[in-house]
Amino acid sequence: MACGGRLPAIALPANVLEMDDERLNQHITDSSVAFYHDQPKDLQVEAVSVLARGQNCFVRAGTGYGKTRISEMFFNMFHRKAVVLVLNPLDSLGDDQVREKALVNITAINLNKMTLNFETVQKIKKGCYSFIYLSPEVFLNSSLFTSMFFSSEFQKVLALMVVDEAHMIYLWGLVASRQSKTTASFDRIQDRAVFRPSYGCMATRLMATNNVPLLLLSATCRPIAVEAIRNNLWLLPEDLTIVNGELTRPEIRFIRITMQATLKSCDDLLRLYAPSTKVPAGKVVPTIIYSGTRNATFQVMKVVNEARHTKWHEYDPKDEFIRRYHSCTGEEDQAANMLDYSNDDFPLMSATMALGLGQNLKRVRCVVHMGRGDPSAIVQMVGRCGRDGSTGLGILFMEPKRALGKNAIEDFDEGPQGEDDRMDALAVTPVCLRIALTVDNHQ
Repeated sequence: MACGGRLPAIALPANVLEMDDERLNQHITDSSVAFYHDQPKDLQVEAVSVLARGQNCFVRAGTGYGKTRISEMFFNMFHRKAVVLVLNPLDSLGDDQVREKALVNITAINLNKMTLNFETVQKIKKGCYSFIYLSPEVFLNSSLFTSMFFSSEFQKVLALMVVDEAHMIYLWGLVASRQSKTTASFDRIQDRAVFRPSYGCMATRLMATNNVPLLLLSATCRPIAVEAIRNNLWLLPEDLTIVNGELTRPEIRFIRITMQATLKSCDDLLRLYAPSTKVPAGKVVPTIIYSGTRNATFQVMKVVNEARHTKWHEYDPKDEFIRRYHSCTGEEDQAANMLDYSNDDFPLMSATMALGLGQNLKRVRCVVHMGRGDPSAIVQMVGRCGRDGSTGLGILFMEPKRALGKNAIEDFDEGPQGEDDRMDALAVTPVCLRIALTVDNHQ
C-alpha cells in the first residue's frame, strides 16, 4: 500500500521528487504538452501529481473526460523501464486499449488465456511491455500470472496499478455479500462483466506490492460506492485521495419515453425508424441500441428491420443497416463489426453493455436504452455518444410499471434508497434527468 513519503521499488527521478507542488504540476503539464501536443486538463495534472507523491488516487469524472490518459502521463515521467498494470472488467476492453496505446507508440499487451504463457511472462519481466491489461479472472486465478506478479523482477519494474471502471469492485462486492440475489437492477443488465464472488475480495492482491500507488478510475461511482470500495481495499481515508471532475455530460440531451409495448417485444422501436425507401441507411444517425439481455439484441434487430420493411435482414451478418455485439458473439465477428461500424459501413449497433465500457467510439451520436436499469449503468452507456465533443442524444425507453417495483412518486419513502429504488426513481421522477443523475452521483 502506497502512502505519502514512502518510495516504491521503481521511483521517479530524484529531481522530480524534490519539486514542490507548483513546480511538479508545471513539470507534469510541460511533459504532457511535449508528448500529446495539447494542454492537459487540470484534473489530469492533479491526479498525476498525487501519484507522483506515492499516494493512492480515486478519479471520478464523466465518460470521455480523458481518465485513461492519466496513467500514460504518469508513465511518461519515468526515465527507466516501468510497467503499468491495468485491471479491466472485460477482456475486450484490453484489446481496445492495446490498439490505442499503439497509436502513441506505447507497447502494451492484453493478458488472457490466449496470450498468457511462459514466453510472454519472460518478456514482461524484461520490460518489453509498458502497459499490461488483464481481467480479474487472470489477476486472481492464473497461477502463471501469480508467480510472475510476486517475482522480484516484476516488482522492481511495477510503477503503477490501475483499476479501470472501479465501480465494478462495488458490484463484485455485492455478489460476494449475496446482496445481488435480492437486487432486481443487478440482473437487468447482462455483460457488465463476468461476475465471480471472489472478485469482490481483490484487496489482498492489489495491496501486495512494494509501495506501488493505486489509481482507481470511474465515471459512475457514488460516494456510498466509493466508501464501500475503500473498505473493500482496506484503505484508511487518509490513504486514498479523491479527485472529482465533472460527472455529467452537458453536450448530451436525455429524453425519457414511456413504453407502450412490452420490454420483451421491443416494439417501441417501431416509432424511431422509417422504411428504407424513405430514409436510406446513409441518412440515419449513428446509434447504439442497448438491451439488458443478449437475446434481446436479436429482437431489437428484428423490430428495426420490421420498421424498415427489410424482412429477414437480421439474419445477414453483413447487413448495411444494423448488426449486433455482445459478450458471446465470436471474437472475429466482434472485431469485424467494430471495424465496419467505425468505418461508417452501417449506422446501428444492437448491443449489451459489453460494447462501450472504456471504449472510445467517437462516431456515435445517439444511444437508445431499452427498459429500466441501474442509473450508473445507463450513464455509462449513454456516455458512448458525443465523445468527440459534438452533441449527443440519449433516448431512454422506460416501462410505466415494474412488478414489485415503485411506479409512482408516492411509493418512495424518505431516507436511504436501495439500488432498485434508484432504478425506479429514474423512470418516474419529474425532475430534469441530468439534474437527477447529478444528485444521484453525489449521494
